Amino acid sequence: MFTRMEVGRIAGITVYLDMMFVLVLLVFTYPYFVGGNMQMMSAGFIVVVGLLLSILLHELGHAFAGRLFKAHASHIELTGLGGIAHFERSLPRSSLARSAIYLAGPAVNLGLWQGLGWLAGGAAGSGNPMLALPLAVLASANFFLMCFNLLPAYPLDGGLTLDAWLGALLGPTWSVRIVACLGLAVAVAVAFYALPTGIFMLFVAFFLAQANWEALQSVGGWSRRR
Repeated sequence: MFTRMEVGRIAGITVYLDMMFVLVLLVFTYPYFVGGNMQMMSAGFIVVVGLLLSILLHELGHAFAGRLFKAHASHIELTGLGGIAHFERSLPRSSLARSAIYLAGPAVNLGLWQGLGWLAGGAAGSGNPMLALPLAVLASANFFLMCFNLLPAYPLDGGLTLDAWLGALLGPTWSVRIVACLGLAVAVAVAFYALPTGIFMLFVAFFLAQANWEALQSVGGWSRRR
């Protein structure tokens, strides 16, 4: 039912847009478009475009950081669960290099949160609340994206960063075990946060639980035999 389409290339990186991504954006922003108010519809359009660009810039942060370490991204996918930067080959073994690549995405969200918050404050101070509203929403969304992506769970940036350092200290098997168990705890916490009506976040919790359970099973569970 849902297909992806190529929307262009940025610095040689092909960008694909999954139709599920569009659907999720519309689900989150539909209140702006149902009242028939043109100002609210304009604000909704700014929010939709801003969210798309925020997630795209997050992934471009990973891609451009990768280039600093000779790891080139082949393409970026914008999916219903966010975005994914696909690299042409394995990332460097260096924990520092991996951390720089993984944390570049949340760093972009940090900059957007601060910048959009400043613009929202300026718009409100100049008597333009209908511009301040979508800018404030986008600032809050980027703060959420930054915090969520820093959680210690696969395949989030925080989990991958923790895995890089634990792998250097304890070896790859124990690093996966530790991060995967933390990830399962994060999935449970997200599920409790989403109850009873946060259907999308429940779906995210299920995705996190599945990804971290599979990671744990890939190293034989919590057994010491591997």
